[in-house]
Amino acid sequence: MDTLLERGRNRTMILSCRLNLLAAPLVALASFQSQASAFCQPQFNFNIKSFTSFNYTKLNSPAQQTDIEIQGKLSVISVKKEDEKNWWAIKADKVKTVQGQLSMPLPNYEHPFAFKLNEQGLITDFYFVDELDTQSQDQLKGLAYYLQYQKNLSKVINETDTLGEYRVNYQQKDNALSFTKVNYEHKNKQVLNAFSHIEVEKSEQRIIPSECFLESRDGIEKLNLVGADLTFTSEQRFNVKKLQQPFDTALFSMSDDLSLWQSTHIELTQAEKDKLKKELLAFVTEQDITQIDAHTLAFLLKKYDAVIGELRGVILADQISDNAQMRLFNALGQLDTPSSQVLLSGLLVGTEKQPQTQFRALRALTQGHHALSQQATDNLLGLLNDGFLSQDTEVSSSFYMTLGILLNNRVDSATAQQLSQAIVEHITLSENENKTADLITALGNSRDEQHVELIDNYLTDTSPRVEKASIRALGMMQSDNAYKNLEKHFNRHSGRNTKALLSALGNYEMKPKTSDSVLNLAVNDNDDAVRYAAINALAKQPNNEGIKQTLRQALRSEKSKRNFKAIVKLLHAKPPALGKENKG
Repeated sequence: MDTLLERGRNRTMILSCRLNLLAAPLVALASFQSQASAFCQPQFNFNIKSFTSFNYTKLNSPAQQTDIEIQGKLSVISVKKEDEKNWWAIKADKVKTVQGQLSMPLPNYEHPFAFKLNEQGLITDFYFVDELDTQSQDQLKGLAYYLQYQKNLSKVINETDTLGEYRVNYQQKDNALSFTKVNYEHKNKQVLNAFSHIEVEKSEQRIIPSECFLESRDGIEKLNLVGADLTFTSEQRFNVKKLQQPFDTALFSMSDDLSLWQSTHIELTQAEKDKLKKELLAFVTEQDITQIDAHTLAFLLKKYDAVIGELRGVILADQISDNAQMRLFNALGQLDTPSSQVLLSGLLVGTEKQPQTQFRALRALTQGHHALSQQATDNLLGLLNDGFLSQDTEVSSSFYMTLGILLNNRVDSATAQQLSQAIVEHITLSENENKTADLITALGNSRDEQHVELIDNYLTDTSPRVEKASIRALGMMQSDNAYKNLEKHFNRHSGRNTKALLSALGNYEMKPKTSDSVLNLAVNDNDDAVRYAAINALAKQPNNEGIKQTLRQALRSEKSKRNFKAIVKLLHAKPPALGKENKG
């Protein structure tokens, strides 16, 4: 069950990164002064084929892979924004995803918006009239980023996209430009908090510019997003080509003054809601939605967000297959709107006899990054206060641990603070050691350093389970104070939960004295499992050359085959990079 929770927690990272890779600019394109001409209103065909692969090393399973192809048309026209110059409106039309013979529309790519170019030809600002979440904005920004490029190639500077800041190389040959993304020097921390850096494995792009943006552009790009335990790879082949024959688009009938644009959001009438409900139920139940990847399905479900709560009946009455339910939960987690949050949190209430549904709802909730709506928060607070009920005790434990993952994924919001404070209060008041341990684990999953002192108080609890939960929680915190408390407990602990303590210390760069003590356990402890935990903790250290000679000698007396293999692996492995360094 814990493995499934890890998968759910990190899929958030996967899908969040996939969305932004699809939006990431793969090339910068022409932006000449003559674009300011009112006659510059180009239209383009675009096609993006993306292959993504996600590998999480803690899961003993093959890498998750997805193929996505997106096709559509683009229109661009000059607009005004107060007294600012060089603003351009852009809108996609007829956008669809293609998977084999299946083609599905993507209306969420078709919001009109605007971007501003500076004198160098780089985008410096965006304007959205519709209220869109960050992921949706980033996907739209990617369309605009296709239309930028630096005019003065003698003074090339770093560029920025939705993933971060990168260094570029331009070369001109005849009427074409080649563009290569060299490396990312800074990442977008908000989007890529789960990854340490971005590797540009391949970047080959060809541009034919014109006085009105470009004639065509095509290329291939492969990026690796690398974290401590996970790697996300995206390989894309793309093509943008100017259309010779115009097509009708609502953009050209909109005002050229951005201040006069109006949001397309309109409150639905009851009749419209009834019609939408009928369409939603038909969409989910009358076709095999397992043929649609979860990423695309989430996009398609946005159309029905106003009535998404109707899916509760579909799920609880088993109106679709088990595989279809799994795909639906995955998509609802990625949708991550206030309505989908309320649906998922509501599926935890009154469903104690359907623990599988509860677990899927919990896992789906871990996939989002947006602030929880107040109604969804109230649902979770009610379960926390009244007690979460489930026939499966593992699902009950998962509920409390999931609350911590929600806090980690949805930081800096008022609702997250409400949940955090409620968890602290329940730990303080709880008389049930199992619940206390689960709630402490929740604080560990939150990675919120403000809770280190509270967790430290439970390291000496009389309950072994509470102590173990506290040790693991501090191991997840990745802070100096958490490490100091773990080290202090290690030096004075009674011998209980030694394996958990060693594993937690292994998440940090240990100080020399502590490392020596762990090495002593790796070589001399009578318990095979303790020696194994100590070996693994040492293997995570970035500077472990000094211990290798001692471990080589330990091979002569090591009787455990598992421990023997672990030592050999340590001796031949390259030093890993830890997330937190602790200096003496």
